[in-house]
Amino acid sequence: MHKLLQRQLKQARQAKPGGELDLDALLALVDAAYSEADRERSYTTRAHQVMREEQADLLKRQLETREAMALIAAEKADAERARVAAEAELLKRERLSLLGQLTASVAHELRNPLSTIRNTLHAIRQVTQEKGVDINRQMARVERTIDRCDGIIDDLLDYAGSRELNLLPMVLDVWLEEVLVDVKVPAGITIERRLGAAGAAVPIDSERLRCAIGNLIENAAEAIVDAPQLAERRITVSTHAPASGGGRAEIVIADTGPGMPEDVLARAFEPLFSTRAFGTGLGLPTVKRIIEQHGGDLAIGSVLGAGTRVQIRLPLAALASSAAA
Repeated sequence: MHKLLQRQLKQARQAKPGGELDLDALLALVDAAYSEADRERSYTTRAHQVMREEQADLLKRQLETREAMALIAAEKADAERARVAAEAELLKRERLSLLGQLTASVAHELRNPLSTIRNTLHAIRQVTQEKGVDINRQMARVERTIDRCDGIIDDLLDYAGSRELNLLPMVLDVWLEEVLVDVKVPAGITIERRLGAAGAAVPIDSERLRCAIGNLIENAAEAIVDAPQLAERRITVSTHAPASGGGRAEIVIADTGPGMPEDVLARAFEPLFSTRAFGTGLGLPTVKRIIEQHGGDLAIGSVLGAGTRVQIRLPLAALASSAAA
């Protein structure tokens, strides 16, 4: 601004050579100089403001671009995981379908030889009794082995079977009490009943669901038997249903057994997986299939050293049509 003022003074003197510059002219020059300085300052401020806005906008676009790229990467990863899961599920279904066909065929083929062995065993027993030869202990061992093979065949056929259910409304607590009366558990194990479904009715296939409940109680009893050090040996069967009539009825089977480690629990419903020497690994998968055929769901939880809890949820009788479908 100082140089600008000097320039304007020089121009004024050239306009009046040899004359004195009056005060008004000097003030006018000063005002002009300040006005010029204000314009330059305003221009500079505006230029800086524009630069800051452009820089902020550029940073914003960069952040939006990075977020968009991260979102695209996440969606791509999700799509890849979904593809892998879908392929794995398809492979599993194909494998299970083939397994079902194979097990059904093998099971039927084994029935006849086992029947022949059983009949032959009966004939041998009669001959030995007539001869006065005592082989009852050995015969009993063979019969137990045949029964075990029959049980394995039943498991295979039950898992491979896909017959339709005959759903009829049943009062849950009454039906379950009848099932528990017929259930046999080893000595020393008690079954505690806590039936509180308050007369709720559920649409069930009595025989199929009876097999599922029996299988779960048998598994609980076997777990307790395998842990003789347990201080408490109890299986609790409880029921619950919402008072309003909506929602689902629940059956909970809990034991005081040793529980399952996390790696075993994660594979509990995997076909052919078993921790027992003579297990087929089809018990829980079959139970799960039966519950799902009833339109229900099943969840299992276990804590190592604290027992296992199986929760079954079934639609109430008002939902019979949808469950049948």
